[in-house]
Amino acid sequence: MKQPFDIQFDFPLAGSDLIISFKATATLHHSDPYYVVEDFHNASIRPYKDDPSVFPAQEIKQVNRSSSCVWVHKDSDRESLLSLAIGKGIERALKNNSGPGPDPF
Repeated sequence: MKQPFDIQFDFPLAGSDLIISFKATATLHHSDPYYVVEDFHNASIRPYKDDPSVFPAQEIKQVNRSSSCVWVHKDSDRESLLSLAIGKGIERALKNNSGPGPDPF
């Protein structure tokens, strides 16, 4: 397991035109590999010390599908708006060298 790193991603709220920017912490696990992403908070509001996470911890991984890479939930191998948004945040963090590198995918 590598050191945790911060990610930021935008998430559209279903049924509306609202998009909320979130911050979270991602940690790479080398067994599959997959990422555990936790401690989700609104990026525009500084969380208090004991504020609960907006989402439960998510385990996501990148898979190849139809000659492209897609971010999916580890348990179901299915993509969702959340897994795709988190994946973009991980890619951005790795590209900016704020996360563990190199990208294992």
